Amino acid sequence: MGEHLGLCAFALAAICASPATASPWNRDNGRLYVATTAEFYQSKTVISRYQRYDTDTYVEYGITPDWMTGGRISYGVSSSDSLNGRIAETGFNETSIYLQRQIFRRTRSAGAVKISLARSGRLSADAQSGAPTPNMEMEARGLYGRDIILDPVKVFATTELAYRRRFGGDADQLRADLLIGIEPSRKILILLEGQSIVSLRNEAPGFSDFDLYKGQGSIVWHAARRWSIVAGARKEFGTRNITAGTAYFAGVWSTF
Repeated sequence: MGEHLGLCAFALAAICASPATASPWNRDNGRLYVATTAEFYQSKTVISRYQRYDTDTYVEYGITPDWMTGGRISYGVSSSDSLNGRIAETGFNETSIYLQRQIFRRTRSAGAVKISLARSGRLSADAQSGAPTPNMEMEARGLYGRDIILDPVKVFATTELAYRRRFGGDADQLRADLLIGIEPSRKILILLEGQSIVSLRNEAPGFSDFDLYKGQGSIVWHAARRWSIVAGARKEFGTRNITAGTAYFAGVWSTF
């Protein structure tokens, strides 16, 4: 039962604003998971407005019972309106690959570590916080998950802590995620998540330095044995050096 809940948990990675994160429960070897998501994001102030439309594909593949790999590619179209007029941009938000090692996997809990390599694009996957030019980034992440309740409703939780090294002048970051999953029936899954990004403030002059706190909720409908439909929203409620925004998304998850 813990494995089933874990597989539900990792699917949230496909819709998170942060770089794609797997679950503490590794994908079974030889199994493939694909998530495709469309998202609308906007933020505004008294004198400006920013909008972005994104498409995102996340892939996960089990190599062995202990090793899993995957990646993410996200592309967006943005527009920024201010007193100086409109600026429109298109490009990649982020492209990343990772390798994850299962540290332990018990009946009701699991832990893993993950190393990711990412290339951030001119557009940002978070609030309007992209660097002046695309940069390479590396992240080390620890993941832990546990089934909390199995009956009469299934409830599980996962937590993640990460250090992200950002090359090219951007400030390094500490990241933390907390996810609560509630499965009231075999067809419905409710996901609630909180995320934080805290800058180490070691950026070069003129480069990206921000703090960001956000909450996200989504509902998943298990439409068939191998695919599900997800829809939800994300709200950025605490920031530094950026303007908080809101996002709405919908997607399809598939397993093979």
